[in-house]
Amino acid sequence: MPRPDDECPYPKPFPADFNACPAFQARQFIPLDTMYQPLEPVLTCRHLVTRALPQRHRWYAACSLGDAEARGRWASEVGIARLERIRAVQRELGTAIAPYGAQLWELKGQQLRAFRDGSDAGPATEALRRLAGQMTAHLQGFLEQHSTAFTDIDMPVDAALRLINLAIERFIDTKFATEVSFEVPDDVLQGFPEPVRTFFQPASTQRPPPNP
Repeated sequence: MPRPDDECPYPKPFPADFNACPAFQARQFIPLDTMYQPLEPVLTCRHLVTRALPQRHRWYAACSLGDAEARGRWASEVGIARLERIRAVQRELGTAIAPYGAQLWELKGQQLRAFRDGSDAGPATEALRRLAGQMTAHLQGFLEQHSTAFTDIDMPVDAALRLINLAIERFIDTKFATEVSFEVPDDVLQGFPEPVRTFFQPASTQRPPPNP
């Protein structure tokens, strides 16, 4: 049976130097085990989603942008050169927050475990907020020091900081999800130029019907 047109054709997890797809946007996923302990980070793509195959209980890794043509079109809309600059900034940003990652996920695991067991999640939540405050202060300095790089990708530093703060708040407040959601609210997107709005919220593509 033919595979869906929007299936991601690349082996996963993605290697650190992956560059075969023009629309690839690296996203670090840190799974938690059944005891809410962080496992080894896995590199995935922000466009990667799970979709059902026509056969019952079968799934595949799909690209939310669509097929190969749609991925190329999206990359062209955002701008190939701009995407390269965005990836460079993302790598530097990842390096900046790396020292906080392990402790952040350890505390999140403690909080989720408390939610599951019906015990007091307050101490873990407060510890998360303290650590998040330290990380936010560090990131604010990073953004100010790299303001030129953010200007080059048409991303206002103040809007980027708002986005980061929202992502952190969502990470702390969720009681069920085990990863940060980077869905960007419309009011935040209004602080970005059109190419960056397209980057954070790609135009929806018509999902092709399943192959017979």
